[in-house]
Amino acid sequence: MRRSACPPLARTRARRNAATPAASAVHAPENAARLTIYVAGSFKHKHGVRLFCRELAALGCRILDWTEKATPPPGLTPQERRVWMDTDRAGGSVYAFCREACRTADLVVYYGASGQDAGVEVGLATGAGVPVLGIRGPLEAPGLMLHGAGTAWVDSVEEALELVARLMELAREPAAPLPHRRGPLRRLAEALLARRGQRGEGGTA
Repeated sequence: MRRSACPPLARTRARRNAATPAASAVHAPENAARLTIYVAGSFKHKHGVRLFCRELAALGCRILDWTEKATPPPGLTPQERRVWMDTDRAGGSVYAFCREACRTADLVVYYGASGQDAGVEVGLATGAGVPVLGIRGPLEAPGLMLHGAGTAWVDSVEEALELVARLMELAREPAAPLPHRRGPLRRLAEALLARRGQRGEGGTA
């Protein structure tokens, strides 16, 4: 199963690739190592998203968490809960929080397979210049627009955690070289540098 329980952090941190030849260097202040992350996922994945966010937080990430806000009041029937979620009876607060999070995070992670709301969130992030790391669902083949909006794609939460851990290492070390090969890590690092350069939080690669 691709989406089993998240791996222990010790295992995630142990699987680090050796340093590759420098193509360009990361120039960022020390406090830039802490990434602010929003995880876009379907409400049906709420428990999985929470576990994933717990692992990200243990890596030192700041999480913009929608799961607590998107909690219908107690006592509703399944149908009433669905209506509450689809119409946001809380006065639009969930929508407003998620919209702002997608536009201001350092990184948005798409937790697949998720529906149209997560797709809209990916679009909001892409439009704001926020890098998107996509995790394909077990049987998911993202369509043209969703796939194109992703900066990088992986097939498991384990791969996603490894990428985030290595991305934080690059941000933490001012002279750290970017990978020579243009793979997911380099694409995410370049996008993050471009994003932070626009916001005046660091230099460019």
